[in-house]
Amino acid sequence: MDTIKFNAKNIKCMGCVNTIQQGLVTLTGVDKVEVDLQGHVTVTGQGLITDELIEKLAELGYPLA
Repeated sequence: MDTIKFNAKNIKCMGCVNTIQQGLVTLTGVDKVEVDLQGHVTVTGQGLITDELIEKLAELGYPLA
């Protein structure tokens, strides 16, 4: 099991948290996504591709801090 942590911008409410969780969990290998209002994003899964996760976060409107 791999774990990757990011600090993302623009996370201001639980709607943002839900958008990120729902968006990242669709990616291959992602089992669990934890997000808090301080901008911490933790992704757990198998064979995670960091660039893919970063790209998806930016696509969702939450680029890395």
